[in-house]
Amino acid sequence: MAENNILKMKFKLNQMEFELEGNQDIVTKQFENFKSFITVDLLPRINNTVYNEEAVNVVNNQDQLIESKSITALDELSIPTLKEIAMKNLPKTETDWLLLYCYFASNCGKDTFSKENIKNLYEQTNRKNSSRAANLSNNIKSLVLKDYIGIYNDDKFLMKETGLNYVLEIIKGNSNSKSPSLNNRNKKSPKEVANNGNKKNNKVVKSELLDRSLNLRPEEKESLVEFATKFDCNSTPSYIAIIVNYLKDILVIDKVNISAIYTCLDELNIRIPSTLKTVINNTKNRNGWLEYDSLDDISLSVKGRNAVKFDLIKKNN
Repeated sequence: MAENNILKMKFKLNQMEFELEGNQDIVTKQFENFKSFITVDLLPRINNTVYNEEAVNVVNNQDQLIESKSITALDELSIPTLKEIAMKNLPKTETDWLLLYCYFASNCGKDTFSKENIKNLYEQTNRKNSSRAANLSNNIKSLVLKDYIGIYNDDKFLMKETGLNYVLEIIKGNSNSKSPSLNNRNKKSPKEVANNGNKKNNKVVKSELLDRSLNLRPEEKESLVEFATKFDCNSTPSYIAIIVNYLKDILVIDKVNISAIYTCLDELNIRIPSTLKTVINNTKNRNGWLEYDSLDDISLSVKGRNAVKFDLIKKNN
């Protein structure tokens, strides 16, 4: 059925050859525009004839076609492999990764693809885990809502032009993905700006850092409290490590920030230090469990993952 939705046109004009291939509706529309350009504008020039004044407006169609091709023709770009894409750190979020999987699973947008095709790519890139598998259906729905992919039938999907355009931006290093819930969460207050450089800036204020939108008791998922009972934590850094692990792997939050950590400590009824930023920095620099360039995007380091997996987890009796 996938082939029935793919249209391929090939034609020649003097010494020039043209070929269009892709979604049937898109190719048909492009061909009509191109045919108009050829008959009204290009042929009169080839034949050295004078074309009427109305035909001048059709020249704009040529520019539109050229611009469209430069945006959507991913085959004109040297497409890196998934390994090369990962090494260059081009995908910024799980949404970016999933869209790239859809692109490669669809044979660069030419064929339909299934959820199983995507799962195979998760395994091939060693990015498969229980949380990503559990959230795959919801994440695919998110791509459909963004008009990046379309539903072909009960089991198959297809890439849409919007999705192909964004894949191109990701490969060019222009990913614009970010967590919408983090847009205004960590902006400095006028008081903090006025006291810039003052040690008091390290003190946290509950009213500013508590994230009331963060759901730590999600349906059909382990709550933070349930998750924490699996570990022997005897220090704030150890709690921070398992919190980051929970937010990343269970809730699949793209960017963990200081507000999320504060909220989780509050949920676990852990005494929150007045200099939480300093404690987080110590968890990174002294313990070596975190890695980040900004407190807006905190992740576990390899050492931190090993600590959660082997050192902090309760041993079976």
